[in-house]
Amino acid sequence: MDSPIPHYGPPVSLGSGADLRSNLAAGLRSLFFLGPRPGQWRPFPDQLVILLVIDVLLAVAFSLAQNGFEGEFRWDGVPRALFPLALGLFAGWVIGRRSGGASLWLTVATVVLATLCWLDLAMNVFVLGRDREWWAVDWVWGYPEYLLHGWWALTCAIAVSRAVGASAFLPRLANAGWTLVLVAVPLWWTPYTRLWVEPVEDAATAEAPAASREEVIYAQSRLLQSSAARLAPQRAGVEDLFFVGAAGYADEDVFLNEVSLAAEMIRTRYDADGHVLLLSNNPRTVRTLPLASATSLRQSLLAVSKTMDVEEDVLFLFLTTHGGEDHSLAMQFWPLQLADITPDTLRSMLDEAGIKWRVIVVSACYAGGFIAPLKDERTMIMTAADAFNKSFGCGADSELTFFGKAYFDEALRETHSFSAAFAKAKATIGEWEKANHYEPSNPDIHVGDEIRLKLDRIARRMASRIGGSRDKAVCAGDDSPGGLACGRGAATAN
Repeated sequence: MDSPIPHYGPPVSLGSGADLRSNLAAGLRSLFFLGPRPGQWRPFPDQLVILLVIDVLLAVAFSLAQNGFEGEFRWDGVPRALFPLALGLFAGWVIGRRSGGASLWLTVATVVLATLCWLDLAMNVFVLGRDREWWAVDWVWGYPEYLLHGWWALTCAIAVSRAVGASAFLPRLANAGWTLVLVAVPLWWTPYTRLWVEPVEDAATAEAPAASREEVIYAQSRLLQSSAARLAPQRAGVEDLFFVGAAGYADEDVFLNEVSLAAEMIRTRYDADGHVLLLSNNPRTVRTLPLASATSLRQSLLAVSKTMDVEEDVLFLFLTTHGGEDHSLAMQFWPLQLADITPDTLRSMLDEAGIKWRVIVVSACYAGGFIAPLKDERTMIMTAADAFNKSFGCGADSELTFFGKAYFDEALRETHSFSAAFAKAKATIGEWEKANHYEPSNPDIHVGDEIRLKLDRIARRMASRIGGSRDKAVCAGDDSPGGLACGRGAATAN
């Protein structure tokens, strides 16, 4: 137990308006690491209600500014809006029990809500300004939620440690630590739901809970069968390319954007019209595309294997999502409980389907962990990062990841060689990471000897369709990292 603290706070309210102005002023000072003036914190029950209402109204007001009045109120976002008050009261109770101050629950909750109002104001101003293009977004502001939430967490913890009145350093440090653990961390990990959203025309455009709708769940079998039925038959004597892509993480559109771009590039540049099958975890596609899961991917690969000639044709498999240090790929669409995809799981899927010729691209953090379990002489594997590093460019504000932008949107437009495109994309990503002061992701590649020759033939055939010699890299040459080497030499693995 810390030593008892002196009585804190004015004995009599000066009125709700005066108390509110005082609390907001103290909260603003706290965000600049300034202590409150004597008696500036005014912790009264009515202040908790008023501060909470202000924070909610700020969220609604900025949502209206973004989406207009033609929208709807999301009642499922109310519990998240009330959560900071519950956390502040709980933290105040814990700190009060440790410090011997029974009234601290009011003080701590007041500090949390008053500072949070300013945080949410700053975040909403930034997001609105970015959408309206009031300012340019540089690399620092690519992740404003990290910077602003971290700043608020630190300043709020310091403000609480000052407000509760402990004089010794260790009790003050402990109070700040309890604030971080009991308030800042839970808020960071609690999903945020906007209270006002743009009009929803149908369930396909609803947010993540649309995945749990009965009609969506029961439509999965039909969507998978329909996707498989639309596949065009393979052509005898032609080394066809079949594309299967999965966007695994529903909360960020970047993955759907990326798999859509990849599918279009393969379809148009590799004569794969009718040979594309997409899986997507995204609220916008719940009625048009099958969900991305381990089960749907397994069934899709089986369906493709029945349409293609597994002895002749090539599967181009593209998976884009968040990856973990354990080399698992997140298949996430709340509130569904979807299993992650591991390298061993993917290997078993491909072997079960009997698909021999494989180009596998994994755009995720730590994706290099897929190379060793999957590599063989008939497989090319490209990953956005090695087995020990993160890749970059995902997030709710991103159009494409670094890898998706560099490989599919830039490099693959200039060549039909997958290896040459990878070498170019890897160099581009390295430049972007260096400019942004990121740790290198080290995109990795394995090219089996046998598939090298097949992909060389396909690249030459595709180049000849559009003018042959004008294609910048039908083969990359022996000196290019990951190059095709025009069918010569051993496999390369960077």
